[in-house]
Amino acid sequence: MSTDNPFYHRGAIRNAADFYGRTAEISQILGLLRNGQSVSLIGPRRIGKSSLLMHLCRPQARQRHNLPADRAFFVMIDCQELGGSPPEEVYEALQTGLMDAADDAGVSLDAGPSQPASYRTLDRLLRQLSQKDIAVVVLLDEFELLAGNEHLTPYFFARLRGLTTKYGLAYLTASQRPLFALTASEEILSSPFFNIFVTLPLGLFTPEEAHGLLADRLADASVQFTPALRDYLLHLVGTHPFFLHIAGYHAFQTLIQGQPLTTVVHFAQLDGPIEVEAGSHLGYLWQNLTPIEQYALAIADGPIDSLRLLEQQCLLEQKDGRYHYANDILRRFVRRQEVAGLIQAGPFVIDQQRHQVWANGQEISLTTSQFNILARLCELEGQVVPGNDLETAVWGDVLVNDPDRLKTLIKRLRRAITPYDVWIISERGVGYALRPPE
Repeated sequence: MSTDNPFYHRGAIRNAADFYGRTAEISQILGLLRNGQSVSLIGPRRIGKSSLLMHLCRPQARQRHNLPADRAFFVMIDCQELGGSPPEEVYEALQTGLMDAADDAGVSLDAGPSQPASYRTLDRLLRQLSQKDIAVVVLLDEFELLAGNEHLTPYFFARLRGLTTKYGLAYLTASQRPLFALTASEEILSSPFFNIFVTLPLGLFTPEEAHGLLADRLADASVQFTPALRDYLLHLVGTHPFFLHIAGYHAFQTLIQGQPLTTVVHFAQLDGPIEVEAGSHLGYLWQNLTPIEQYALAIADGPIDSLRLLEQQCLLEQKDGRYHYANDILRRFVRRQEVAGLIQAGPFVIDQQRHQVWANGQEISLTTSQFNILARLCELEGQVVPGNDLETAVWGDVLVNDPDRLKTLIKRLRRAITPYDVWIISERGVGYALRPPE
């Protein structure tokens, strides 16, 4: 039994034995490619796009889908290397990939006289493969860098499109955003190349895949996770494969060091290191959202276009007709961010201008007086707010000799925000505070 931590993956998964899940996506993608249909795979950073493309290049992944290595060449190009390249270097990468695939399959190709790589040479190779009834799929990872390459003209992309018509070539692109959003150049987007794709999102694992990933990684390990620990980790990080590896790593390290993980108190000790490691990725996603999208994420509500984009970014997921955070570490992260126009405290998000309140994503209806008290308590979260301060927030400087009116209003506020009423703590003789219940 191994004591090596099996959750070490942070980048693309290059070992075939370590690839897990995505069965439905693989079947759908290969079904489309088998019929000559090009596919645009979109998904956020760290969701596993590169890992999936690498897996599809493995002959064993395609064998049962009627795409054997000697009848279908899969050529993968990392566009990070071509972000500023001229067309000739792109043609060279494609030509080299085809020749390598032919060598691996024992297929003879004639590239013609030795000369710099060109469209003409690429066309010659594809014609030979077409005559041999060998299909070709070109996989373009980090495609946004190719689409945004200022050295590549609409004519270049039109030529790539022409190869699909002449030889049945299919493309599989992977990018963080849809193709129409990859370049600001209207001229490039007008190329017919961008009109041949079926768009497929790559999102979160299913709950079954998430449980299966944890079990798969631990199959030969010296320690195992209890069902209670697995459930805790899934609540904390959700079904995002990258976060699952982070959570699994820290839980495994804790166990092999002989520390107990048997109670919720023990589990909570994992929160800090998991949140620290996940924080840079969450920060990257947050900084790439517009203010409108940040607002929608903070309230888990808003314009449907923003909500759909946040769902596509694997930040929100829809359940029972409502949007929810994809995991608890994201909810905690968002609560720590400054969002224009919002007060965030505990489970509450308050929009002072619109006089709206949400508690854990669900809108709550409050009277103006109740709203003013809750807003003041949230502004000073954790602090004891004197009764006089709260009365001023509700009634201004009007003095009324009624010591029970604030108590009555607090009682009604607590009733209105149930089950979050326990967050309002009474400090006898001093005032009230918004604090987590003990």
